[in-house]
Amino acid sequence: MADISRRKKRFTEQGVERLNYDPKVAPANGRLEIADELCPGLILRVTPKGAKSFSVIYKVVGEGGVTPAGRLLAGKQHRITLGTTPPLDLKTARERAREIMLAASQGRDVRRELIEASRKRHQNTFDATFERFIEQEIKPSISSWKNVERVLRLHVRPHWNEKRLHEIRRADIHEILDGLVTRGLTATGSEVRKHLSRFFNWAIDRELIGENPILGLKRSDLGSNEEAGRALSDAELRFVWRSACRLGYPFGALFQLLILTGQRRNDWAHARPREIDFGNSALEIPTSRYKSRRDHIVPLSSAVLDVIKRVPACAPPNDFIFSSRDGRVPVSGFSRAKAALDSQAEELMNSEQTTLSLQNYRLHDFRVTCETRLANLGFNQEIRDAVL
Repeated sequence: MADISRRKKRFTEQGVERLNYDPKVAPANGRLEIADELCPGLILRVTPKGAKSFSVIYKVVGEGGVTPAGRLLAGKQHRITLGTTPPLDLKTARERAREIMLAASQGRDVRRELIEASRKRHQNTFDATFERFIEQEIKPSISSWKNVERVLRLHVRPHWNEKRLHEIRRADIHEILDGLVTRGLTATGSEVRKHLSRFFNWAIDRELIGENPILGLKRSDLGSNEEAGRALSDAELRFVWRSACRLGYPFGALFQLLILTGQRRNDWAHARPREIDFGNSALEIPTSRYKSRRDHIVPLSSAVLDVIKRVPACAPPNDFIFSSRDGRVPVSGFSRAKAALDSQAEELMNSEQTTLSLQNYRLHDFRVTCETRLANLGFNQEIRDAVL
């Protein structure tokens, strides 16, 4: 900066606006720079063509080493350009300059932080992050990971391949879903929305983005995926519940817990007494047996606890709560138990002379029903995913 003349001046908005390049005080091959008396470090640069910009010069404490007495020394001088004026006004320039100078006094170089943030933004394209998502999140936790990869690769990746994650907006998601609905692929649209919800939640957790563009997205026009099952009606659920009461232990109580909590079949079928925390009203499913390969905490309502308390007590804590062999092995024979459940429900319907007929459904549909009821109550996808 030896070729630059720097004077000091108390800046005002009007003074900055009226200031012109003066060749008498600026070197012929340089640019005029004036320091602000009220904000040390803030510089106004004026080019021979009259362009004006603010910058801040600073030294980072600690970059110059440490004295024998332990005092941190400032390093070499750095500069950050704040922006041209206009549009950048004097008040904003002073605020930014003070923030940068404060960080420097604390040993932080804001310039490096800005460079690193820019580098991350340019690295975090959807294409690159998509590969990480499949490898780190989907493959280890979902047996049918190829289906997730295929849906996103076919219907999302072509639209967002080189797009930066922080540039993706809710409108971009709607555009993809609108295209699928227009083509009659409403069930596929539902799958895309589900997988994107998981993708953006994963990206948020890793601080790859600051905002979740799919949060709060509403699409009542998306159809359901038949392979994913169906939600039982309230009337159907009442008859199934009463039928479960008749079945008794072990399947009656087990089916009731699946209805009440929306968890997977084996989450309860393989549960052990030591996993139930009555003090905190929670089921703690360990990583070793949870499908997503992580610990999962299931809050237990009073209705759930009432069902559990009616289950015959197991002696050792390592025994299985639901078992037909004295707790030594988990319960089995779900096909026969499900047939008995449906038979009892149909019998109840006939005895009450209702026109209702229990349609084909699977045990997994208790889980689908739980999510559907949560959605009807207004809970967003992120909360529903956490519950399930």
